[in-house]
Amino acid sequence: MRATKALTAGLTVAARNARLLLWLLLGNIILAAAAVWPLVRPFETTLEWHPAPQQMASRFDMAWWVDVTTAHAASFARTIEMAGAMSFLAALMGCFFAGGLLQAYCDTLEGRRMDRFMTSCRRWAPRFILLFALSLPLYWLVHRIVNTRLELALRDLLENVADERMGLLLRLIKIGLFLALFDGVTLAADYARVHAIVTPDRSMPVSLRAGIFFVLRHPLRVLGLEALVILLQVAALLLYLPVDGLLGRTSPAGLIAGVLAGQVFLLSRLYLREASRAGQVALYRASLPGENPA
Repeated sequence: MRATKALTAGLTVAARNARLLLWLLLGNIILAAAAVWPLVRPFETTLEWHPAPQQMASRFDMAWWVDVTTAHAASFARTIEMAGAMSFLAALMGCFFAGGLLQAYCDTLEGRRMDRFMTSCRRWAPRFILLFALSLPLYWLVHRIVNTRLELALRDLLENVADERMGLLLRLIKIGLFLALFDGVTLAADYARVHAIVTPDRSMPVSLRAGIFFVLRHPLRVLGLEALVILLQVAALLLYLPVDGLLGRTSPAGLIAGVLAGQVFLLSRLYLREASRAGQVALYRASLPGENPA
C-alpha cells in the first residue's frame, strides 16, 4: 500500500470515528488548563493597569511580556514545572487512549463491530504503558549517541574548522540527525502499538521489535505517510493564520469568533494526527501476509 492510499484510508476511518476524538480533546484541554492555571491571575492583574488592554490580544507587546515575566517570575517557574508534569501525564494519557482508538480504527478497516471504547482503553492501557517504558532506553540511547559521543567528536572537528558557516552547518546536521533518530524511535513505538492491535501477538517486547523492523523495512512508506500528514498540518495552519488575522478581538463577537476559529484549528490538527494513526494501521495491515494492499 502506498502512503497516499494509507493516508486516504486514515482520513476516512478517522472521520467515521470522529466522536472518539472528543475524549482525547477533553483530556488535552484539562491538562493544558492545569498547566497554565498559575498564570491566569497574573495576566488578569497586569491587564488591569495596561493602557490599552484590548490591543494585547491582537498584537505582541514585548515590553509588556518582559514586565509580566519579571514581576511574576515565581508563577512562570511554577508553570514550567507544571508543564513538565503535565507532559508526563499526557504521555500516560496517550497510552490509555491509544488502545481504544487503534482498536476502533482496526475494527473499522476490517468491517467488524467495534468494542466499547473505554473497555478497549482499559484493556490495552497497562500493556501500552509497559511499551512506553520499554521505549525509554531507546530515547536515552539516541541522546547518548548524538548529544554525548557525537558532540565530543564534533567539538574536536570544529577546532580545525575556520569557517563559521561550516561549523553552523555541522551543528544543524547534528540537530537534524537527533530529531530524525528521535522521531524514528517514536515511529517504531507507534507501529509497535499497531502490531499489538492487528496481530494475535500480545508481547510488548516482541511488538517493539516488530515496530522497529517495520520502520527499517519500509522507510519510504512510513516517512511518506508522515510527510503527507505534515503537509496537511502546514496547510491547515496557512488557512488559519489569515482568518485569525482578520478577526478582531475588541468586541465580544470578535472574541467569540476568534475562540471558535482557534478551536476549529485545534480540532483539525487533532483530526489529522488521528488520521495519521489510522493510516499507520492501514499501512501495517497491508504488509501482513494474506492482506490486500489495494
